[in-house]
Amino acid sequence: MRIIKKYSNRRLYDTEVSGYINLEGLAALIQGGQQVQVQDAKTGEDLTRVVLMQVLMETKGALELVPAGLLHRMIRMGAAPTDGSGPMLRVCSTQLAAGLEMLDAQMGQVEAQLGWVAPEATRAAPAAATPPAEDAVAAVGELRARLAALEAQLKRP
Repeated sequence: MRIIKKYSNRRLYDTEVSGYINLEGLAALIQGGQQVQVQDAKTGEDLTRVVLMQVLMETKGALELVPAGLLHRMIRMGAAPTDGSGPMLRVCSTQLAAGLEMLDAQMGQVEAQLGWVAPEATRAAPAAATPPAEDAVAAVGELRARLAALEAQLKRP
């Protein structure tokens, strides 16, 4: 696990190489298979989710993932926007989080089945992931069948 310290001036410090790193560099580390943990340099608080979300939003165009209408509704549902205590906002947030966790588990299983998982990422994966949806299993089976057919065609004289 690579430790990144975040300072109050918003700079990120990679403790492994003893140097500063920007969001693009952090994204490159993760794309290379590194697992990172971002900590507040002063308090030690875990800021990993916040910083990874920032990486997605600022460098990977993930703003397109969440429709503006949903964002408006989530903000509108929070009766007190500063503390997020609105009951409908909590329900919506819980549902969204559950859906994203399920997607993460399914993507992890597909990566493992296709051999796309870096060794370090495999060690950090949860031990008991949610089984993939039947559609995903069927799609992988279909891809395997198509691959076998292509290999058979290549073997013909």
